[in-house]
Order: sequence, then structure tokens, then C-alpha cells
Amino acid sequence: MKSFFLFVLLCGLLISCGGDKKNGNSEEPTSEVTYLPSDAIFPNPERGFYKYSDTDLGTKPNVISESTMKSYREQNITLLFRYFYLRSFTDKPLTQEALNQIDADMAALRKTGMKCVMRFAYTSEINGKDAPLDIILQHLDQLKPVFEKNADVIAMLQAGFIGAWGEWYYSSNNLKTPAIRASILNKMLEVLPERRMIQVRTPAYKTEYTQRTTPLQRTEAFSGSKAARIGHHNDCFLASTTDYGTYANIEVEKAYINSEGVYLPVGGETCPPEGVDPADCQKAMTEMSNLRWSYLNEDYYHGVNDRWKTQGCMDMIIRDMGYRIALQSATYTNEIAQGGTLNIHIKLNNKGYASMYNPRKVEFILINEDTSEVYFAETDEDPRFWRPETLTEVKLSLGIPKDMPEGGYYLHLNLPDPEPLLYGNPDFSVQLANKDVWNPITGYNNLYQLIKITKSSSAAYAGENWFKKK
Repeated sequence: MKSFFLFVLLCGLLISCGGDKKNGNSEEPTSEVTYLPSDAIFPNPERGFYKYSDTDLGTKPNVISESTMKSYREQNITLLFRYFYLRSFTDKPLTQEALNQIDADMAALRKTGMKCVMRFAYTSEINGKDAPLDIILQHLDQLKPVFEKNADVIAMLQAGFIGAWGEWYYSSNNLKTPAIRASILNKMLEVLPERRMIQVRTPAYKTEYTQRTTPLQRTEAFSGSKAARIGHHNDCFLASTTDYGTYANIEVEKAYINSEGVYLPVGGETCPPEGVDPADCQKAMTEMSNLRWSYLNEDYYHGVNDRWKTQGCMDMIIRDMGYRIALQSATYTNEIAQGGTLNIHIKLNNKGYASMYNPRKVEFILINEDTSEVYFAETDEDPRFWRPETLTEVKLSLGIPKDMPEGGYYLHLNLPDPEPLLYGNPDFSVQLANKDVWNPITGYNNLYQLIKITKSSSAAYAGENWFKKK
């Protein structure tokens, strides 16, 4: 009884709860709920500012510290950019020791609720030495089991390997040809699990490789095709009229990224401006929104990033970079017979600059108010299609088991990572941008709806998405 009074109190304080109504399509009563948005800053997976790090595999590795990763989480950061330099392997296979070092890094990220933006390179010097094509392809074959083992904590893989910093601009082995670039991208797409994406340094690299200039369409998104797996990174964002050569045809290529960036990861870093003033708040936020930015380097370049702090927009950028999902309102069936149907109609806003780009589950949770027994229902909803700065409506029907005990159940929304080693870990679940909905222990978002389950009747759920006991 105490929990019911707490629910009623919270309903009055946090949200607007409508009275019971008859559903137009059934005799079951429904409730309408309006949710209050939150301006709080909090960590969410695979988005936001990242911290930079690098390591020399096989020589003097810079081991990822779990305590450091935990401190990043406390700063609302969930992404680590990690350079894996292969300076010692330009003419030979990777050693098992080097491969084990990558595994150890990924294990540290997994333990601390972080994911990795990953790039491999042979040198950080303009005139430095990279590896010939046959060695690169050999290394990628060796990396395949590492990618498969650690795909859960790889947010994305940047193309890398060619020239200084793996940026594809320099090369000591004449790797800057369309054919060689295609060979490397083909191999990367082969060895990286299909559910993870690769980013290339300029839009022209993708259009050259895919032999098409039209952006990815919704019907192609997340299909596993080559075009659906190649996103974009810009390592001189807002730094010149062409972002240091990132764009060859600025208006056309920015329109291209604006269109397909809702289905692909877009991000990078700033660098010292050349021929333009450091980007002010308005320019930065407009560009990030237009180009669908999911992440940005916090550590570089401070001359640009710090200006946003001075001008007062940094908190807005932190909040809006990537996805930011806020419930607006919802209608729920609030009294259901055993074996019957829970109908859900939710209106939500993605207030961020971008969409989600990696797979994620959408589950609904029912928790018995007296026994705390938990039931969950998986859905076919794909949150990667919750477009930025757009109102989305989610309509679902879920089945109540015939043997589900009678009583009151609190309804929750769960957006967990589908990877087996991460599923159920709240650090890898998505928090909604609404007031007082988040449970940091379970990773569930409280929908503030009490569902009453009654004795079985003739009403029967006809679908496939049933609630199951956890």
C-alpha cells in the first residue's frame, strides 16, 4: 500500500496523469500521462565528448587505467578515443602480446561502462613510415578475432592504417590510390562484425569507394550493406572554409552528410583555425545539428572548445550532442485481464543532434508492487530510427501471460545494450531526458503508470511479444 501512495504522490509532482478512459478499439480502460523534460546532464552510451588516448602496441603500451575510466564516467563521458600505433610492425605480423594488449584495454572499458572509438596507425609523423598493403591486410586478418571478441565495447572503427595518424593523407608506401583504399576498406568491412560501422576521413572517400554520390536512404539503413556501414569523421571540424580539405564541394557534401548522417556515426575533433575565426556558439551548434554529430574530442583543440565555455553554450552542446530521448506523453491500457493485451502509444522527442547508430533493444518492464517480481517484453521497435529533433510515435501491443499473478504492476521502459556481456548493465543502458524517471541500479526508466492485472477472461492477445518473467 505504501508503494501505491508513493506512486500517486510522484504522479502528482512529476507528471500529469489523466483519468481512466475507454479505449476506442476495446472495452479496456486507458490512462494518459504527460512527462516533464529534464535539462540535466548525464552520461549515455556511444555519444558526447570523448577522452583521447594512445598506445604503442608491442613496445611500451599505455595501459588503460580502470580508475581513470571511472573518473571519466563521473564527468559524464562514455567514449574513449584510442589510437593503436603499430610502429613496431610495419614489416611483420602482429605478436600475440600486441593482440592481448588490445583485449586488456577492451576489458577495462567493459568493466567501467565505456566504449571505444578505435583507430590503427603506423606513425604519427608526416614523413613517418606506414606499412605496405600486404602487411596491412595481414594485420587486419589477425585483428578479426579481436574485433569479434570485443565488438560489444567498440563504438566504431575509423579507417586508419594509411599514413600519419591513419588519416589517409600521407603515405610512405604509395597507398593513396582508389584501388588500395578500396582493398583496405573491403578487408575492414570483412573482419569487423557486421553490426559495427567504419568511418572515413572525408565524404569523397566514401563516394569514391561506393561509386555513388546519393546519400544512404532509410530503406538501406542498418542493412549490412557497404554503404550502410560507412560513416564519417572530421578531424578539423570548424577549422577552415573546407575544414582543412575535408570537403571538396562544401554545400553538396554537407547536404550529403546531413541526409545520411541520421543512420550513420558522425564525429571527430576541432583543430587550430586557419583563415577563419574560432567557431562561436551559434556556428558550432548549427553545424553539429546540421551534420548530425554524435561525438567530439574534449581534449583538442582547446582554443575552440574553450570559447564555447566562455560564451556559455558548452552545457547545451554537452546535452545535445548525439541522441537525447525525452518522453512527451503516452497512453496505456491500465487494466488488463490475464492473457490480454497491453496497448502502448508513446510520443517522444529526440532532442539531440543525431540518432543512435548501433543496435539497441526496446523493452517494457512490469514490476509487481507487492512482490517486486519482474516481467519483461521485447519489442520489434528500432530506436535507431528515432530521428534527431523529431517527434516520434511508438505504438505497440504486448501480451500479458495467462499465468501472470493478479495485482498492480509498475510499468518501465528499458533501452539496454543487446550485447550479452553488457545486457543488464545500467552503465550501457539509455537514460531518458525526463525528470525523475531513471533508476541507476536497474537502468530502467519509470513510466509512472500502474497496470492492474485481473483474472483471465475471453480477451486474448494475438501477437508474439509476450511478457516473460525475468
